Amino acid sequence: MDKIWAFIMMHQIETLLLVFAAIVLAFMITHWQEVKFWWLNFSYNFPFIGKISRLAKDIEGFDENHKWFYSEERLCRDYYNFYEKVDVDDESYDEAKDYLHAAGELGRKPTPTFIWVMIFVLVIVEAFGFAYVLAGFTIPGASEATQQKGAIGVAAMLAILLVWLTHLTGQELHKNTLIKKIRRWYKNDNGGGHNWRDLKPDEKLITIDNTFDDKDSPNYIRMLNRLDVNDRVTTTYTKTILTLAFIIAVAIGATYIRHQVLVQEIASAHESAINIFNDDSGSPFGDADAGSDDDVGALFSDGGGDDAKEDLSALFGQDEKSETETKTAHKEANIEDETNQKGGDATFMILGLLFIFIQILGIFFGMHYDFAGRESAEAYRLLRGFSTKKAFHSYYERAKTHIARVAQRQLQKLQHKMNIINDNMGTDAETTALLRNNKDRTFKKYLEFEDK
Repeated sequence: MDKIWAFIMMHQIETLLLVFAAIVLAFMITHWQEVKFWWLNFSYNFPFIGKISRLAKDIEGFDENHKWFYSEERLCRDYYNFYEKVDVDDESYDEAKDYLHAAGELGRKPTPTFIWVMIFVLVIVEAFGFAYVLAGFTIPGASEATQQKGAIGVAAMLAILLVWLTHLTGQELHKNTLIKKIRRWYKNDNGGGHNWRDLKPDEKLITIDNTFDDKDSPNYIRMLNRLDVNDRVTTTYTKTILTLAFIIAVAIGATYIRHQVLVQEIASAHESAINIFNDDSGSPFGDADAGSDDDVGALFSDGGGDDAKEDLSALFGQDEKSETETKTAHKEANIEDETNQKGGDATFMILGLLFIFIQILGIFFGMHYDFAGRESAEAYRLLRGFSTKKAFHSYYERAKTHIARVAQRQLQKLQHKMNIINDNMGTDAETTALLRNNKDRTFKKYLEFEDK
């Protein structure tokens, strides 16, 4: 872990970028409609090349039937797409609540922002853990910096893929629980002697708008009408098996690569130690030592050469003592290597188990958040978690008022800019009169036109 942390500290910029991207992505997932509305305003107000600047140049396109300029209609239509999503009444509250109740998902919520942030933070930790292991294997022959950047990219994609797969697996398991509930209720109904129909959904497609059309059907049929299932109404585990196989493969592969990296590091350490030993063991006097040995041999050559060598060896203690020290050093090094190997492998197994636990956590979140019904997510978006119609109605009235005001301001900006361009170009009197008399071309009037 210390090495992985050091690896992260070496890539602080990449870490900060990934954390920032994770937070932004989590916010976009949970506030997609707000993000889209912000982008619409941004695209209209952007200087020079924004939509208002471009639409304002079209001062000749005029709808004779509607008595509006085409550019004005285009702006109002863009904002109306958001307005109609919040243009709901009390009946919509009852429909959304009934749909979720019939689908067995009343009370469920989409994945909260903080859960997505936590998931993506874990993904970042995983990514750098993988990157540390993969560095040196991703782009053979490249520089170390290039290899590390490539490893970070590959690891990030791998981690994001795992998040996506685990979330899909969680949703599949949640859907399977609903199917099991349907089959159990159907079996109990048959046990009571009420086998009056096959287990299959109604021919008529049930949506939020017509959710009450099957109110007289049994609960399991109403639930079945809101799910996409196979013709046998049985559970499926395709995504689960694929995800588990992928998780196990990644866990085993990462552990194996970590083991190989550790073996390589130990071998490199031995090679470095041997090189240092060889450099230190060389005589500082070079060939002069050889000459000295010859001189000593010549000095005692009269019959005492061998005895003299033994006396010198005994004098400096360079035989048995040196051999014993070498064996002891090798033995200690082998023990240290074995300890490092076992400790490293144990650490890698713990990291592998931690990786699997994180994936199980992702599956758990997928099981307890989001929806399996065809339109359950849309029903929840309409319901907004409000427990009373009064709160529901108050929220949507504020939302409609806000969008209408923003749309009207944008329309006034467009009309003002069209008048300026018309003054500069000097068009005919009829077009000028139409541009000036715009009091009946408001967003409120456009809403009346759309309601018709």
